[in-house]
Amino acid sequence: MKPIVITMAREYASGGSEIARLVADELGIPLYNKELITIAAKKSGLTEEAIAASETQRSGSLIYSLYMMGNTMPLADQVYILQSNVIKELAEKGSCIILGRCGDYVLRDRENVLRTFVFAPLEQRIAFAKSRPGAKDMADRLWESTLAKHDRARASYYNYYTENRWGEAKNYDLCLNAALGRDACAKLIVDAARAMQAQL
Repeated sequence: MKPIVITMAREYASGGSEIARLVADELGIPLYNKELITIAAKKSGLTEEAIAASETQRSGSLIYSLYMMGNTMPLADQVYILQSNVIKELAEKGSCIILGRCGDYVLRDRENVLRTFVFAPLEQRIAFAKSRPGAKDMADRLWESTLAKHDRARASYYNYYTENRWGEAKNYDLCLNAALGRDACAKLIVDAARAMQAQL
């Protein structure tokens, strides 16, 4: 079987990370999330903290930044380019799962990529966010604004660096409602990945 790369974008607190872990375990392939920050830091000399902080912040014009190059390129643009290169290298090595970081767009020219997006009903996301270790004790309406803020940041980053719209179904091969259950979602992704592999 030829290698397959699964990219997953997801709404904040939708359970996408947990679904990705189930898929990785079932297929026996590596999952890259925070690991991308570590790899990018080692390659660039930037700190993991600086990379993590810049991940959801877009800068001015990427074209202008590339034109200027040198040390004048904003950190956010440097990190985007750096992580894009890391994602491409990992995709070359073999099957894996890439969580977030515009992975679907970065690998848009490859035929062995299954692009997925996970969303969930607001009530379910709030309940999940509240259950996380170290979660703040606050009213649901505050959770709602917190989730919306995280989603806006992800959408803004994605929409800025790609030609697509974050969360728009036509940009993905598979959009899944996590309300179906994590195991069910993972199984659908695994089945789709195997079907795609069989056609490569």
